[in-house]
Amino acid sequence: MKRHFHTIAILLLLPGLAMATTAVSRIAAVVNSEIITTRQLDQEVSERVKGGNIPASQASALRQQVLSDLIEKTLLMQKADELRIKVAEDEIEEAINEVQKQNKLTREQLIEALQSEGMGYEKYRENLRQQILRYKLVGREVQARVEVTNREIRDYFRENIGKYRDEPFLRLSRITFPIPAKATTVQIEAIRGKAEAALNRLRQGEEFYPVLLSLTADQSAEGGDMGTFAEGELTSAFEKAVRNLKEGEISSMVETPAGFHILQVNEISAGKVRQFDSVKEEIRRILREQKTEERFKEWSQGLRKEAYIDIRL
Repeated sequence: MKRHFHTIAILLLLPGLAMATTAVSRIAAVVNSEIITTRQLDQEVSERVKGGNIPASQASALRQQVLSDLIEKTLLMQKADELRIKVAEDEIEEAINEVQKQNKLTREQLIEALQSEGMGYEKYRENLRQQILRYKLVGREVQARVEVTNREIRDYFRENIGKYRDEPFLRLSRITFPIPAKATTVQIEAIRGKAEAALNRLRQGEEFYPVLLSLTADQSAEGGDMGTFAEGELTSAFEKAVRNLKEGEISSMVETPAGFHILQVNEISAGKVRQFDSVKEEIRRILREQKTEERFKEWSQGLRKEAYIDIRL
């Protein structure tokens, strides 16, 4: 079960609420033997917009959508009652403990966070109860009937191969001739000469690391393996220097305020595709969730067709 720190506004429909005639203006809808009041509808709309204003042109559509959601929720709760699906207090407590663990919160900090969003702790517990109840209902009525075939998994893998490809990268090495702070023009030119001499040695066929070792021995240069770089991670000067180079090739000399640099491209990877067997179960979960959502929509539409629903707005 996926549990996240959400404060989704789900209202508990209390049968006794219909008797509070002083607070209820009228009936918004009748769902089988239960009613949804305009007071409940207004409360839910207020929760959705969280005190903000919405254009008048959108207000009616939002109100209709919220009423539709409340009808669906009522039908789900009625179906859960029919199937005698319950949520125990320890299940709610377990869910809250998981929320605290994921968000690294104490119970007191969680309560404070809820209050800052305008939600009381008891209402939060009730929201969790209804979410767990819905999860159980979906698991019993929908998820158990969902199957994902190996062919569907392979088709998804082929059609979404880009999702399972590692990022392209370059692996570089460098030889750097540092320019000391407050170096004179004469000193800088002398360092440039050493860098140019090293570049000539490399272009004449000497191996990169032996050249580097010979230069570090007299402390005239430093360098080594720079590691890997994804697109956009190199400085613009280095990016320009290695652009269009092949594996094993040497760059031109790169001059920066810090020194003179020679780069070698050790490896170019276009991004390896992960092995199918390593992602098969991940894809299976994705497809199962997609199918479950599709089947749930079909199943809930079936509940609506079988129910008595009288919308009075």
